Amino acid sequence: MKKYIFNSGKPILFIEGTILFLILSFVFYVVGYYNFCYLEQWNTFIFSKEAYSDILFQPGGAIQVLSNFIVQLFVHPLSGIFISAFILTCLALALSCILYKWSRNRASFPISLFPVASLIFLHYNVNYSYSGTLAILLMLAFLSLYLSINKFSYRFVYSVISLLLIYQLAGPIASLYGTILIIMELSNLKWKSLFILILPLILLTTVYFSLKQGVVGEWKQLLLPDGYFTLRLHPGNIIYMPWIIISSVFVLCGISKLFELKKKWMVISANVIVFVAAAVFTQTGIKKYVDSKSEIFKELNYYASNSQWDKIIERCGNIPINNLLYQNYLNIALAEKGMLADNLFKEPCYDIQTIYVVSNKTPYISALLSDIYFSMGHISLSQRTAFEANEGVGNFSPRMLKRLVQTNIIYGAYGVADKYLDLLDNTMFYKEWAESYRKFLWNDAVVEADPILGAKRRCLFPDNRFAGINGLDDDLKQIAIQNPSHKITVQYLGSLYLLFKDLPRFMQTMEQFYGTKALPSPLPLYFQEAVVAYASGDDKILKKYQIDDAVVKRYESFKKEPLQQPKSLWHFLKFRI
Repeated sequence: MKKYIFNSGKPILFIEGTILFLILSFVFYVVGYYNFCYLEQWNTFIFSKEAYSDILFQPGGAIQVLSNFIVQLFVHPLSGIFISAFILTCLALALSCILYKWSRNRASFPISLFPVASLIFLHYNVNYSYSGTLAILLMLAFLSLYLSINKFSYRFVYSVISLLLIYQLAGPIASLYGTILIIMELSNLKWKSLFILILPLILLTTVYFSLKQGVVGEWKQLLLPDGYFTLRLHPGNIIYMPWIIISSVFVLCGISKLFELKKKWMVISANVIVFVAAAVFTQTGIKKYVDSKSEIFKELNYYASNSQWDKIIERCGNIPINNLLYQNYLNIALAEKGMLADNLFKEPCYDIQTIYVVSNKTPYISALLSDIYFSMGHISLSQRTAFEANEGVGNFSPRMLKRLVQTNIIYGAYGVADKYLDLLDNTMFYKEWAESYRKFLWNDAVVEADPILGAKRRCLFPDNRFAGINGLDDDLKQIAIQNPSHKITVQYLGSLYLLFKDLPRFMQTMEQFYGTKALPSPLPLYFQEAVVAYASGDDKILKKYQIDDAVVKRYESFKKEPLQQPKSLWHFLKFRI
C-alpha cells in the first residue's frame, strides 16, 4: 500500500493542488474581489424547465445550463472566488495528469499553469461565459478516457463518438478536442494514425446540419471560442488565448517525448524555469487584460445593489473620480443621502453625463441608468431601462427582475409583478426576497405605507404622457410638483441645469420650488453659488433666497482669483468648456 500511494504521486498532487488553490484564491481576491458576484447579477439559475427547454438541446446547451447553475452560487464575493479557484485547480491538475500520462513530461504541472492563467484573464471579462471554462474541464475528462484505450481501432471509434457527444454537450470546445486528438495520434508516427484527420470533416458536417436546423449563431459561434462570448460582440484575441496555449502545450509535450530529462537537477531546473515563466506570464497578463477601472465599477455596483450608499461615498473618496461611471454611482449615493447639491462640484464634472451617462443599450449601462432614474423618482424610465438590461442577458438578471417587481408594484400592475415574483421564487437565493414582496400584491394601502414603494408611487405623473417627450427636466418638474416630499428630484433637476450652465432655467426652478417641501431653506451649497452667480449685486434676490454672506464673499474673492477655488460651481461655469 505504501508503495502504491507514494509511487502514484497522489500526495504530491494533493499538495500541489492545495497550494495552487490558495494562490488562485489570493489572486482572485486581490485582482477583483467583486468580479464573480457581478457575474451572478447577470445570469442566475431559474429552477424551471421552461427556462431552459430551448437551450438544453442546442449544441453546448448542457454546459450552459451547468454554468448558470454554478454562477448562481457566486451571490457572495467569496463564494465566487473559492469556487472559481477550485475549478481552475481541478483543470490544472487534470491537464497535468493527462500531459504526464501521455508524454511523461516531468514538468507537466507548471506547464499546465499557462492555460489556467489565460482563463484568469477571461474570467474578468464580463462578456465571457463561464461555460467556456467548464467546457475545457469536460474536454479533459474525455481526453483522460481516451488515454486509457490502447488499441487504435477502439480509440478511433471513441474519438468519433466522443467528438459528436462533446459538441452536443459543450459546443465549440469540440474543435479544440478534435485538434488535440489529432496532435496526440500523429505524434505516434504511424500511418494508420492518419485516419484521425477525418475528425475535422465530421465536425464541419455536423455544424453544417446544425445551422440548417436553425441553431442560433454562425459558424464561428459553433466552431470557435467566440461561442463562449456575448453574441454580436467582438471578443478580440484574448478569447482565443486558452485554446492556442492548450494546443501549443500538447505540441511541445509531444516533442518533449523525444528528449527525456533523466538527471534530477535537470528536472528541478526545468520545473523552476517553467514555474517562473508561468508567474511572469500571469502577472503581465493581469496588468494587460484586467481593467482595474472595471473592477472598481463592479465594486460600486455591488454597493448600489445593496443600497450601501455610505460605502460608495467612502470608496469614491479614496480613488480619483475621473471616470463617468464612478461619478454616476457617487452622485446616486449623494442624492440618496440628500447631499447631491452640496457635493456635486467637489469632484471634476464634465457635463450632463456626470449625473447620467448616455445609453449604449448594453445591459450594464441600462442597469446603471435604471438605478439613476429610480433614484430620481422617474419610475417609467427606470422600468424601461431595467427591462432592456434584463432582456439583454436572456431575462436571467435577478437584480433587474427585482427592479421590475418594484416598478410594476408602484404602477399597480400587480399581475405583471406576480409573474416576475414567480421567476424569483424559482431561484435559490431570491426566494425570501420574493416572498417578502408578495404582501404588496393587490394591496394599495400596504404599498403606500412602504417608505420606498409608497414614496416612488407618489412620484408618478398625474397625466398619461410619454416619458421624456418634453425633456427629462420637464418630467422631473412634474414629479416634484406631484410629490414635493421627494426632495431628491429637485436636487437632480437643479443639478442638471447647472451642468448645462443654464442659469435662467435654474432660477425658474428656484422660483417654482423654493420654500416648498421639495426645496426648503437654506439652499444647498451649490444652489447658493448658482444664485450668487446669477444675481451678484442684487441684494433683493440674495435676500429672498437667504444666501449666506460667506458664499457672497467667496464669490467676490473668486472674481479676483478664479483659480483659487477649483471646487466651486463658479470654476466649472468659467473654465469647463
